[in-house]
Amino acid sequence: MTTAMAPPLENLYRDVPIFVLSTGTSLRGFDFTRLDGRVTLGINRIVEHYQPTMLHFIDTSAKETHARALRAYNGTIIAGPGAAPLDTHESAYEINPHNIPPPRRVDTAEALRNLWRRRKHVPRNFDEELFGSGAGCTGLHLAILLGGNPIYLLGYDFYQDNGTHFDEYDPTRNDPDVYGYSADCIAQLSREPWLPAIYNCNPRSRLTCFPFADIDTVLAASVVAPSRQAALVGGNR
Repeated sequence: MTTAMAPPLENLYRDVPIFVLSTGTSLRGFDFTRLDGRVTLGINRIVEHYQPTMLHFIDTSAKETHARALRAYNGTIIAGPGAAPLDTHESAYEINPHNIPPPRRVDTAEALRNLWRRRKHVPRNFDEELFGSGAGCTGLHLAILLGGNPIYLLGYDFYQDNGTHFDEYDPTRNDPDVYGYSADCIAQLSREPWLPAIYNCNPRSRLTCFPFADIDTVLAASVVAPSRQAALVGGNR
């Protein structure tokens, strides 16, 4: 099994639109099959509902919490140190170029608080770790290094709306500002002058560092040419 980022993944999707799917409540009711035929990067529990082209997580317990969905997943997994299911998926990679010992098991909240929180430098290739605190930021950085252009963010909310995730409903959870440290990391990333075009598809998002793009308009104009589709999105069902 591959245990480090393989060089062919760098700029694999150069100048191809990538849709990065986070888990905010703005995706509640969204029909993910509308993204079929496009390059998609799903974060965390997206795999419970859709098979994206690529899947990303940094939580080392995801192999257990999403075990059933991962067994059925036939795309590419690109995860943080100690998080990739290398024993069960041949198309699984860990971004761990310095062979950092796998961390002890941590939950998502702890990963959000601690993972790379003190990092200031934003790497421009896979020779270093992904930038940011939380899979939303590391996932965006991953899409950038994969060469995506433009990049469209879906479910990047950073607020609660009767729950924190699109696949739950909890009327006790309506915090208008959650995961602020992760949003701060993305804001720092957004200031890099070498980035591709990045758009946020949620007009209510607390992440205001990227311009808004209406998802209906984007999907109407971003169909991947059939001649390239098989090579680029073979993992989609």
